[in-house]
Amino acid sequence: MTRSLRQSLNVLHTWGGLVAGSLIFFVFFTGSLVVFEQSIDRWMMPDTRAAASGEDVGFEGAFRALQSAYALGPHGVFLYPPNARRPVYAAHFHDAAGADQHAFISRDGQPIADPGTFGASEFFFPLHYSLHFGAFGMATLGYWLVGLAGMVVLAMVVSGVVVHRRLLRDFFSLRLERARGRALLDVHNISGVMSLPFLVFMAFSGVAIFVYTYMPANVLASYPDSDEFFHEVLPHIDREAAGTPAERVSLDRIAAKAHSIWEGGEVMVLGVHLAGDANAYVAAYRDTPQEITYRYDQLDFDATNGTLLHQQRLGPAMQAYQFLTGLHIVLTDSWAVRWLYFLMGVAGCVVIASGFLVWLEKRAERSGQRAFRCAQAMAGASTVGLLMATLAMLAANRLLPPGLDARAQLEVGVFFAAWIASLLHAWLRPGLPGLARQLLAVAVLALSLPVLNAVTTGDALPLTVARGQWQIAGMDLSLLVTGVLALMAARGLRRAARRQPAPYRTAAA
Repeated sequence: MTRSLRQSLNVLHTWGGLVAGSLIFFVFFTGSLVVFEQSIDRWMMPDTRAAASGEDVGFEGAFRALQSAYALGPHGVFLYPPNARRPVYAAHFHDAAGADQHAFISRDGQPIADPGTFGASEFFFPLHYSLHFGAFGMATLGYWLVGLAGMVVLAMVVSGVVVHRRLLRDFFSLRLERARGRALLDVHNISGVMSLPFLVFMAFSGVAIFVYTYMPANVLASYPDSDEFFHEVLPHIDREAAGTPAERVSLDRIAAKAHSIWEGGEVMVLGVHLAGDANAYVAAYRDTPQEITYRYDQLDFDATNGTLLHQQRLGPAMQAYQFLTGLHIVLTDSWAVRWLYFLMGVAGCVVIASGFLVWLEKRAERSGQRAFRCAQAMAGASTVGLLMATLAMLAANRLLPPGLDARAQLEVGVFFAAWIASLLHAWLRPGLPGLARQLLAVAVLALSLPVLNAVTTGDALPLTVARGQWQIAGMDLSLLVTGVLALMAARGLRRAARRQPAPYRTAAA
């Protein structure tokens, strides 16, 4: 029997969402966290929360403090000044042994002790776009899997719009009093329509950012050396070491010159290359905190005399690329825009989670089958289990003693251990009762984390509100809201489980 277009797309929507739903939820969940990566970093790194009371030493003082505390390698040292979301200097560099390093310097020029954590910027951000496959030498595979997830989202959006005959009417219908399947479908539809433009743009721009990884053939056909291509689209200075020592001008002088050239524009990061060599140079990158998009303005200066060597001019294609990149990674300091991105990301997670529940509800009579139990376990672990693992990692961050060897790696280990435990629990205790237990664990973790933060750092919620430390207070408040919502959801699922048909309730218990 020949299927109609709507029927065919319905099959694609159903099974495409089921097969790729776990990965899509993972990408949207981690992306939502990354919107507030600096706030999460401040919560996980207490020593970087407050600005020092002394005078700001500037770029030069921070760089000298970095030189005195670390054995810097000859390659670039990237120094980030304090901003609205990070009150200290941050540095990214390779040490003399070639190892990738991150460090923080207080405003008054004091090196800050290793925080012993990757934070959101070093864990959740790479997890979002590469699944941390780079740790196993397979970063490209991670890019491909995330790109595939983006393509599936676009296919799901198109097929979902086509198969739904009453999309606009049902957008205004939330029939919670109806059968659970109908109520879940209403939640799926409403969250999907609300976040539709966001889902389309984020999926498209996420794929576009890694276009060279996915479609390198035309570039390689025209540029046998890929470095030549990147030099053409992102023109910049690239010098070799002269081997002759030379003095360097103040980095503050270079920052002031960049500020003047940009007519008031601020420096987002200074890249110091070949420091102490006669061919040393400094790259200044512009900060655009008041804009949603990102303008990739780069100035290259001679580090020995402060002369401007090169001002980058991007072509139309690269400007369009940077526009898409800026809209995707949301670098703006606007809290309203960040909350909008976060809430739309959460709405995307709701679309996927409710889609899982709709699929399971329609097939509840198969609850004793192994394939159904696998789908149940994967759905539970990839949604509620992922949230539980994240909260477990935050708890480990507050409970593990400072200075512990491999502390950051232990936090990551706790994350994956909790995630695997949620998968095993979802397999052993499938159905709504098991999901309710995991939501109860989420509630306990989320409600206890503000208390742990207050006990281990002294930054209790009333104090952070009084001091105006809204990043820390916002984290604690968000955790409390998460805990309350998880507790309400757990109670609701327990009541729903008691109303289930006896065969399914028995299989699930």
